[in-house]
Amino acid sequence: MKLNGTDGFWLMRALLTKVVLAEGETSLSPGDPREQALSEATKHYLRIWRHAYDIEIHLPLLQKWFDLGTQEGTAALVNRLCRVLELHIYPNSRLIEVFWRLLLRRTLPLVPALKARILSMISKRLSPQFAETRQVHKEKKNSKSNTTQSSSADEHNHTLGTPELTNALGTALFPTYAAPGSRAASPEINHWATEQARQAFAPAVAPDVQWGNLLLLAIHQSERLNLPPPLSEKEEENSEEPTGDWRPVLVLNALERETGGVARISAPNTRETVQGVVRPLWRTWKAGDDGTRSVNVATSRPIAAAFFRLAAKVVDGPLMDACYRFCVKHDLFRGGEKLAAEAMHNWADLNAAYVLAVAACRGVTWQVAFEETQISGNRDLVLSTLFFHYVLTDLRIGLQVYRYAVQEGYKLGERPVHMMGIKLATPRTWQLAVPLLERPWVSRKREEELLIAILRVFQIERKQYVDPKLGKILGDALWRLYEDTAPPTKFKYPIRFFFSIMIASEHPARAIAIIEAIHRNAPSSFFTTRLLLRLMRTLVRYRHIHLTHRVHRLVSTDPANARAAADFRRKMTLGLARAGAYGAAKRAYGYGLNLKKDKVWRTPREAMAHAVKFNARNPSAKHTLPITTILNRAPTHPPTIQYAATLLVRAHRPSVARKVLERSLPHLDSKTITTIGNTILDGMLTRHLLRNGRLVRHILHTKELMEKKYRFKPDRITTNILIKSLLRWRAVVDSSKIRGLFDHMVRCGYPMSEQWMARGTNVAFGTSAASLKINVPDANEKIVFEKHVRPLYKMFIKALFARGDRDAARRVVGILRDEEGRAVKMKQERNQARWEGVQRKKAGVVKGREKH
Repeated sequence: MKLNGTDGFWLMRALLTKVVLAEGETSLSPGDPREQALSEATKHYLRIWRHAYDIEIHLPLLQKWFDLGTQEGTAALVNRLCRVLELHIYPNSRLIEVFWRLLLRRTLPLVPALKARILSMISKRLSPQFAETRQVHKEKKNSKSNTTQSSSADEHNHTLGTPELTNALGTALFPTYAAPGSRAASPEINHWATEQARQAFAPAVAPDVQWGNLLLLAIHQSERLNLPPPLSEKEEENSEEPTGDWRPVLVLNALERETGGVARISAPNTRETVQGVVRPLWRTWKAGDDGTRSVNVATSRPIAAAFFRLAAKVVDGPLMDACYRFCVKHDLFRGGEKLAAEAMHNWADLNAAYVLAVAACRGVTWQVAFEETQISGNRDLVLSTLFFHYVLTDLRIGLQVYRYAVQEGYKLGERPVHMMGIKLATPRTWQLAVPLLERPWVSRKREEELLIAILRVFQIERKQYVDPKLGKILGDALWRLYEDTAPPTKFKYPIRFFFSIMIASEHPARAIAIIEAIHRNAPSSFFTTRLLLRLMRTLVRYRHIHLTHRVHRLVSTDPANARAAADFRRKMTLGLARAGAYGAAKRAYGYGLNLKKDKVWRTPREAMAHAVKFNARNPSAKHTLPITTILNRAPTHPPTIQYAATLLVRAHRPSVARKVLERSLPHLDSKTITTIGNTILDGMLTRHLLRNGRLVRHILHTKELMEKKYRFKPDRITTNILIKSLLRWRAVVDSSKIRGLFDHMVRCGYPMSEQWMARGTNVAFGTSAASLKINVPDANEKIVFEKHVRPLYKMFIKALFARGDRDAARRVVGILRDEEGRAVKMKQERNQARWEGVQRKKAGVVKGREKH
C-alpha cells in the first residue's frame, strides 16, 4: 500500500519521538534501533519535503538533528537546511532561527567543508537570478496585499541608524531576517544592502573573511553579543577587495547595543577596549573613501553618527575631528532644509551626535555645544533628536533639555516627551512628570498613557494627598480625556483611586464632575456602590457637604439597584447628622420618601436622628425622650444600642444611657460595652456643673461602678479621658506635673523619636519616675496614632499653652509632627504591601489558569 504525504508526515513524527540520546551519549551506533528510526524518518521526509512549504514539514527533523549534536547529524542538518534555503525565496523565520543557532553553537564547531556548503548557499541567494525571482515574488505579494503602513512622524521614528542598516543587510540574505513590526527599508537602502552583501561574499574575498562576515550578522540575533575582533590592518591590506560597509555597520551596531543606555563609559578598561575596536574600524571604513567613487549620503550619515556617539562615550577627540572632516568633505552636515522626511531625520541625528561628541570631548555642557555648533537647518529637529538621546541615556540632562526648549521656544517631538514622562512616573519623580500634561498633545493615546502611569504611582504608593496645583493639572487631563469618552476598563483602578485624592486636594467639584461624566459613558461596573459610599464619606470628612447629593444621584438612578440606594441613603443621612450638617441630613432623609404616608420605612437609627432633628452632635434633652421607645424596635442590635446611648449622653442624660447599657448587656460584646462606657465617661467632661477635683472623682467613681456592674474594661481611650479630666484641674496639676505625666506616658509605650529625648534620659523632659502617674489599663493593647496618640498629645499641648509653658508645648508639638509623619508613612507602606499582595495573588491565579 502506497502512503500519501500526510501519512508520511505522521510516520516521520512518530519515528522521531524514539530518537533520544541518553546522558553521556555522543553518537548513535549503526545497529542502534534509534539510528534505524532516524533513518526511516529521514526517508519519509525526503519523499514529502519538496512538495510542501509548511514549516512543520521541515522543522521536526531539522530540530532533531540539531538536538542530537553529533557530527553526522550536523552534516545532515547543514546539507538539508541549505537545500531548503536555496529552494525557498521567503523561508520561515523559525528555519532562519535554526540556521543562526547552528552558526553560533560552540559545542560542535563546523568543519571547513560544511562552512563552504553554507557559503555556497549564501552565494546562490545573492546571485542575480535568485534576486530576479525574489523581485517577481515580491511584486505579486504586494499586488495581493495592497496595504500601506503609516509612516507618520508622530507615531514612528524615521531616523535611519545602524540597527536599521543591520536589518537591511540581513534582509538582503533572508527577507525574514528583521523582527516583526520593524520598519521596512526604502528601495535605495535595499539596493545598497544587496550590493554590500554581494561585496562581502564575493568569490574574490577569502573564505575565512566571508565566514567572519556571516558570523557578524549571526551574533545580532543573540541576546548577548560576543564580537569577533575587527580585521587587522595587515589583513585589510592583503584582502583583494575592499570591505565596504558590511563590517563597519555590523560592528558599530553591536558596540552601540553593548554600550547603549550610558552617555559615557566610565570604566577605563572598557573604554580602552571599545576605543581599540572603533579606531581601526574607522580606518577600515574610511579606506573606501579614496576619491574614486561617490559616497552614499543616505548610509554615510547614520554610520558617521554612530562614530560620533561612540567618540562621545569613550571621549576620543581625534576620532571626532576625523569624522567631522569626513562629514564636511562630503557635505553631510548640509541640506537640512531641502531633504525628504527620512533624510531630514538622518541629518538631524548626525548633527545631534556631533553635539554629543563636542560636549564630551571638549569638556563643555550640552547647551554650550548646541549653541556654538553651526547648524544650517532645522534646529528644532536637532534639539528634539538630542533630547531623545538624553531621555534614553541620562534622564536628568533630558529634563534640562526639555526646560531649555520650553524657555527658548523650541518645538520638541511628542514621542521623546512621552518617553521622558513615562520614565519620570516613579514614586520619587512623578511631580516632574505632571507638568508635561499641560502641553498640547496630538496623540490622545500618549497623553492617556502618561496620565495613567502617574495615577498608578498614587495607587501603588496609596497616597492620600497631592499638592493642589498638581491635582488641578491631573484633574484637567482627566476631564479632557473622559468628558465624552469612557476610559478603558484596564485603567479603572488607578482612575478610581485618584478621586479621593482630588477631594482631599481641594478639587472636589472637578472630581464629582469627572465621576458624573464617566458614569454616563462607562458601563455600570466602573463605579460600585461601595466606592461611591467611600467618596461620599470623603466629601463629608472634608466638609464638602453640598456635593454629597450628586453622589447619591448616581446610586439612585438605577431602578435595579434600589436596595443598595436605600442603604447608601441611610448611611449618608447618619454621616451628615454626625458631621453636624443638619439641613443636608434632613434632605437626605427625605430622598424617595413621602413623609405624610411612609412612617415606618426608615431604620431605628434614622428614626432616632429624625427625632433629635438630625442634631446628633448636641441634641436637646427634650428631643431625646422618644429614644428609648424607638430602641424597642431593635433592642438586640448593638450599633443601634450604641447610637442611642451616644445621643442620650450628648443630651446630658448619662443616667438614662447607663440604664440602656444595663438593659442591653446580654446582647453586647465586651468591645461594644467598652465603647459605650467611654462615651458615658467622656460625656461627663461636657457637664459644666462639675469641675476640678469633683469632676475627677466623679469620673473615677463612674468608671469603677461600670467595671463592677456592666463588665466594663478600660482601654487606652479611657486613659485619655482620665488624663483630660486631670488636665482641667489647674489648681493642683501645674506645668511641672504635666511634664512628668507626659514622660510617664512615654515610659508606658507612647511613641517619641530619639531626637526629642532629654540628655541622659529616654523621655522628653527628663523628669523622675516618681512624678504624677496614671494607670494604663492594658499595656498590650496596640497603640493607634489616630485614636490614641494624636488626641492625647493635643491635650498636653493645649494644657501647657494654657499654663504659659510655651517651650514644653512647642516640644510636644514637634513630637506630634514627627509621629504624624511616621504614621502617614507607615500607613502608605501597609497599603502598598496590601496592594502588592493582591497583585501577587492575581498573578498566581492567572499562572494557575495558564497551567491548566
